[in-house]
Amino acid sequence: MGRPLTDRQRRVLAFLREFALSRSFAPTAKEVADRFGIAEKNAFYYMELLERKGYIRRARKSPRRIEFLGEAALPAPLRVPVLGRVPAGSPREAIELAGEELLLDPSLAGEGEIFSLRVKGDSMEGAHICEGDYVVVRSQETAEDGEIVVAVVDGEATVKRIRRHREGIRLEPANPAYAPLDVPNGSPAVRIAGKVVGVFRKL
Repeated sequence: MGRPLTDRQRRVLAFLREFALSRSFAPTAKEVADRFGIAEKNAFYYMELLERKGYIRRARKSPRRIEFLGEAALPAPLRVPVLGRVPAGSPREAIELAGEELLLDPSLAGEGEIFSLRVKGDSMEGAHICEGDYVVVRSQETAEDGEIVVAVVDGEATVKRIRRHREGIRLEPANPAYAPLDVPNGSPAVRIAGKVVGVFRKL
């Protein structure tokens, strides 16, 4: 168990953990300084304190590598398989990508079977899903009105927002350059493969 922390030290530690969880590497002292509006030397001081108190261990030759210790330890990452590319444009068959996976904080994915698909196209840019992004998908066969889903239409996958109406469902893009796709009730040509629960972007 690490020694007690002040409120500011605990907030710095929380920032280090959140940054590392979301980006898979630690922030620099400058990024810590910018986050808290302090001098860079003070950011170094806080990181040294956290290390002396037993909450982190820094790699001397790799400043972006920090090991979190004790109660600050990061959860084991969830390995999310990337099954293929899915168009955010007109439906097209997803292409299987063998061996690729994302490592995510389990709390970001929630429960259920999770997989990921890499997005190709720009029809969902208005929903902040862009070319090259990875959508994190919970496998399920139903979705509520207005949710973003991976739908399979005539055997081809696409990312769209689902809208329900009396005659059937509409798969809506989030880009006015693309037309929605209307599917009548009872059509065997469409199924929901899963609900999009997150978006991962490599910078």
